[in-house]
Amino acid sequence: HWHEVQGNYTLVENPHTDGRAPGGYVGVMDRAARLRPDAMIFFKQSPMKISNYTDFVDYYRSDGKETTYIGTDGEDFQLSYLNRRYVDGLVGQLPFEMGSRSVQVLYDLLTTGELEERIINTNIVAFNLIPLELPTANVDENTLDGLEWVGYSCFGVVAISVIACVSWTVLFRKALVVQVAQPFFLIMIALGVLILSSSLVPLSFDDSGDPQPMSNTWAVGVCMSIPWLAFVGFTVAFSALFSKTWRINRTYRAKRRVQFAVRDVLMPFILLVSSNILVLAVWTKMDPLTYVRQEHEGTDYWNRAISTYGSCRSDDAVLYLVPLAVLNFSVI
Repeated sequence: HWHEVQGNYTLVENPHTDGRAPGGYVGVMDRAARLRPDAMIFFKQSPMKISNYTDFVDYYRSDGKETTYIGTDGEDFQLSYLNRRYVDGLVGQLPFEMGSRSVQVLYDLLTTGELEERIINTNIVAFNLIPLELPTANVDENTLDGLEWVGYSCFGVVAISVIACVSWTVLFRKALVVQVAQPFFLIMIALGVLILSSSLVPLSFDDSGDPQPMSNTWAVGVCMSIPWLAFVGFTVAFSALFSKTWRINRTYRAKRRVQFAVRDVLMPFILLVSSNILVLAVWTKMDPLTYVRQEHEGTDYWNRAISTYGSCRSDDAVLYLVPLAVLNFSVI
């Protein structure tokens, strides 16, 4: 939206709201600055010649609003303001060209006796703090830079260990020590650890600083797979331990030999897993975690981001994490 100041704004009688300045140019500039414009353009030198022009710029830049100031002509004091960032750009005519064109018109009039009525355009000279071609932006994208292989390697170590433990349990399932420990629950604990550790794979995801090729389905899948794998894996492993503890407690309280079927001790497991899946399904449907890349605060000299980071975001993640934490830590 363009707003042009109307009337004779050089009059001292122009009102000024807070008494910081007597009116005139500063009064008009002050009222304009209160509108928080993106830019202020001065079509003459006079506003920049007032004694408290720098105070005016400092006052309105101190509140964090970066208004761009463009001035007219390029005298020494204006170039000084430009170097000190009290003005962001200067536009003026070339005095030499103006003089030479005037002399040429007088000469043509003298030699030909005729004066052509036309507008004579002159080139302009521009001074600004922004080069025509900006240098390449140096953005710290905070990527993993190869560290994702640490996560993959850790998961690989856990997976190999689980396969080894499950294989050993199956191989020696008839041994007394294995039968006492119950092979079914040993395998169940191992599988729970495997599912839990597999969350290291999506946790090691890295977009290399460019999230654009990523579809929304992929962005949601990468992030939501983390709580799904972590909470389900935790539930499988610890509900097995909980069921074994519950079985030992029942046997001790009975003070006699009691036979328990596997289905009897699986009830806590089924209840916990079903509750986790219900909460996770609602979370995935209503407000899923989504991978986004955001900018850190701070910009370079040309108002470009200097640092970005990728993360999983959800508006109301706490509403789902709290019941999940209560459900899972209750088995501990």
